[in-house]
Amino acid sequence: MSWDFIFGRFLTLLLVTQLGLILWNLRVVTRPGKVKSHSSKKASLLIPARNEEGFIGDCVRSLLRQDHPNIEIIVLDDHSTDRTRTIVESVGESVKVLSSAPIPKGWTGKNWACHQLSQHATGDVLFFVDADAVLEPIAVSSVLKVMENEKVDLVASLLRNRGVSFASRILLPIVNHAVLALFPASLVHRSSNPDIALAFGPFIGVSQLAYRESGGHAAHPGHIVDDVQLARSVKAAGYHQRLINGTDLAATTWYSGVVDIWKGFSKNAYGALSYRTSLSLITALLIAPLLALPFLRLMAGFFGAAVPMEVLWQVVLLILGRFITSTIGRDPLWGVMFHPFAMIFWGATLFWSMTLALTGRQIQWKSRAYTTKPQARKNLREEN
Repeated sequence: MSWDFIFGRFLTLLLVTQLGLILWNLRVVTRPGKVKSHSSKKASLLIPARNEEGFIGDCVRSLLRQDHPNIEIIVLDDHSTDRTRTIVESVGESVKVLSSAPIPKGWTGKNWACHQLSQHATGDVLFFVDADAVLEPIAVSSVLKVMENEKVDLVASLLRNRGVSFASRILLPIVNHAVLALFPASLVHRSSNPDIALAFGPFIGVSQLAYRESGGHAAHPGHIVDDVQLARSVKAAGYHQRLINGTDLAATTWYSGVVDIWKGFSKNAYGALSYRTSLSLITALLIAPLLALPFLRLMAGFFGAAVPMEVLWQVVLLILGRFITSTIGRDPLWGVMFHPFAMIFWGATLFWSMTLALTGRQIQWKSRAYTTKPQARKNLREEN
């Protein structure tokens, strides 16, 4: 029995298992049902904004169109040097605009902005919304209904990508794909382990109580991955959370061109994996290449290399998985053909993110310099 035979069977079994995980996750990460009656809770819609003149207008207008009757909208101008504040003030008097205080030592800009917003919020539920996100009118009421029906205090959402650049259309769909194809989503709901928590910054709903009791963004003010860390802190405090398919509720630009995408995920990727070096190395140097390999072997066939029939089946399994997750995310299906390049790209950003953190090098983001080097790991339950 040859090594190639053993490896081929192993990879095929891995891809079958991955497809099964995707199908199982679709049973768990569901779309919210239709809202028949509105919650009585007040919702605070909180937007941290720094130089967002290209997006902030659409974002605020989408919040003003929410069908939930009891909301407040607060925007924090984080030392913007463009027309961000002017655009917000022109949208409507019902939007409250704050000016950020200077960033204290030990804080990231996003954590500090969200913390200030939370101090001015009066709602029962806090919704943190990125300035480049656009919400459908039912978004807030749908999340509130999930909170009540599921008895959870934090709701995170898979989001639709509204980027229009070629790079964003082929690279960003991997975000939803990775969650559905590599992550047992049911553990987000069932496990009490704070490390098994997930959230995406453009649209997060969290109860005021859970936010306060967990410490909110102040619990880990210097953490570079503010959204995931908030979810971890909430779970560590004993509160429950839910991951939903929110692609019909909210869309975000995330990042635009290749350079912007590279910088953004190089900043976040290692921290999103809890600064676990072994897990990061396995993901970047083993899992990502393996999930690209069948495509690469198929491409080699065009240059005369032998392509076993099993490789074709492996490609079919990968395409089917991507087809499902791209359909769920409402991403262009033609982007599936670029799957191997996207996997290699994400593996590279994770490896570079880990390198930046372990060497203590800084990364520039929003005209600020951040050092992503992790502090000593702590027991999150003991902290809360």
